[in-house]
Amino acid sequence: MKEFITRTVTAIFLLAFAYLVIEFAPPVIFSLILFLLVSAGADEFVRLTGPARFSRLLLLVNGLLVALAFTFGKPDFLLAVALVVIFTGLFFLLSIRDPEGLSTFVRDIGIHFLVIFYLYVPLYFLLELKRLGPHYLFFLIGVIAIGDSAAYFIGRACGKHKIYPVASPRKSLEGLIAAVVFAAASGWLCRLIFPLEGGVVLWRAVLSGGIIGLFSQLSDPVESLFKRAANKKDSSSLIPGHGGILDRVDSYIFCAPVLFILVRYFWN
Repeated sequence: MKEFITRTVTAIFLLAFAYLVIEFAPPVIFSLILFLLVSAGADEFVRLTGPARFSRLLLLVNGLLVALAFTFGKPDFLLAVALVVIFTGLFFLLSIRDPEGLSTFVRDIGIHFLVIFYLYVPLYFLLELKRLGPHYLFFLIGVIAIGDSAAYFIGRACGKHKIYPVASPRKSLEGLIAAVVFAAASGWLCRLIFPLEGGVVLWRAVLSGGIIGLFSQLSDPVESLFKRAANKKDSSSLIPGHGGILDRVDSYIFCAPVLFILVRYFWN
């Protein structure tokens, strides 16, 4: 009961905070808050993957380059990517001073790049959706929440065919199908509750909801692989009753870019 109360109180606080930031914060403030959240998630990611050699300063600088590119367009995204590659390469060139450092070099440099291209880049599409209008983010949050809830309850009730036995042993094909169906239906509901600027025809909202429901069920288990590899249940204990930042944003890693692509190339 105590854990349930903790989870509920924390969830209410998080929802209220998210609503205020999404609805009222200007894009620059939204970007700053997003940078802090993703950076906290990046720190959790580093703790999970455990590189032998890493630099928090380098990760923050590289993440800041991505944030500036998305927020102000300066540097532009391609230049930001080039600088990330250059800065990361130089760091390892200058920090590896003995042959023993070569034994973990490929893994360590890969983790530095993963932080940027697995976390900062896809999650900054949340800012792109915010620019389109706050209701695009509410649409995304609503569809993911309903789809994930359907997958959880129906998967527990009648899930028999496991699809990710290593990453997420409890996830089933039945739960995946439920997530897609209910997320598709929620596309209609979220379109009704959160009218979108420019509008979107009903069938596209429903189909997009189903696609987001599918990618949510793919994105979550990928993040779980990192936790399984580290033998951890949660990415951290930062959020009472809810684990860490990564545990809260894992579905958005795939889904934020997917919704932006759908809006840009399919809705219009």
